[in-house]
Amino acid sequence: MRLERTENEGTSWSDIALPSSLQAWVDANSSIADISQNQPDVYFANTLDGWIYGASSVPVGIEPPKPELWATHNGGQRWTRIATAPLALRFGVLTMSASNGWAYAVGWRTGDTFNLWRTPVGSNAWQRVITPTLDAAAGGTTMQGALEFQGDVGWLMVGNDRGATGLARMTPSGTWVSWSGPCGPVGDSYSVPVATSSTNLYDVCTIGGYGGDIAPGTPRKLKMNTDWLFSSSDGGVKFSPLREVGDGYTTQWLGGDSATTASTSLFVEKRVQSGKSSIERLEVSRNEGRSWTAVFSVRSNVADSLFGPVSFTEKGLGNDIVIRGQETSSLLISTDGGLRWLRSDA
Repeated sequence: MRLERTENEGTSWSDIALPSSLQAWVDANSSIADISQNQPDVYFANTLDGWIYGASSVPVGIEPPKPELWATHNGGQRWTRIATAPLALRFGVLTMSASNGWAYAVGWRTGDTFNLWRTPVGSNAWQRVITPTLDAAAGGTTMQGALEFQGDVGWLMVGNDRGATGLARMTPSGTWVSWSGPCGPVGDSYSVPVATSSTNLYDVCTIGGYGGDIAPGTPRKLKMNTDWLFSSSDGGVKFSPLREVGDGYTTQWLGGDSATTASTSLFVEKRVQSGKSSIERLEVSRNEGRSWTAVFSVRSNVADSLFGPVSFTEKGLGNDIVIRGQETSSLLISTDGGLRWLRSDA
């Protein structure tokens, strides 16, 4: 596996050399066939400051995995390994993000809980951030994490196919407080919200979630195993259902883009059966889910969902990774807010 850089919106790419120990870890832990596991991931807050993070894998039963966190502050020319033991960061880093000059990382603190750490973007001065307890699931798939920021507020979520097990919300003062999230009352599915402003959020919840449970008083129109678009106008304190967007067996929520277009773009992946295989479609809506337009399609025999989270920059440049089999993947790039996607030759 190589780390590559583009400066022309994906038209051409150049290799970034990694330290031998970092390259060895990346090579040993990168497997498209094992896409469900926490693999090495890359996050850049800007053109200079970036991180490669994840967990080292070891044979099961010998010892637990160890966290890996590497930083560059000169665009990838030099990489520094961050000492995670003094931070009480264990097992692995789930996700990273940046906001208002700070870089954030969510990782394991114990075998049952997670924590949040942050550092000024241009330095390696990591410190633990106090949050409500972020619990791990008792079973199910590999744990995932997500951070969403808008202005001086943010939202944190950890969970897996059993639901969101740890949630927190950052207030304008920078304090992280308890957050109930959007999907708990209707089945507690794990689905990362999209914040279009400091007060407006969208998310898609699978009614019934993993356990097929919904709270008493749930509107009858929210049928079991259907996917509904929910919205909040008070920073995520309360969510209300807007409309059905699919069902829990064919729809995956992928995120959105609000900073670069006149109207909010929301993205989902929908699976359409075609003979013995299926067609995975990336669809976009700019009218709060009233209508959806397919912007990219791929035929596949892979059982798992193919599209990764959709990500955009302030320049309107979007990217997404689509898994095209057990050993191949493609990078998709959009320059028009997600209406048109092309494969890059990375």
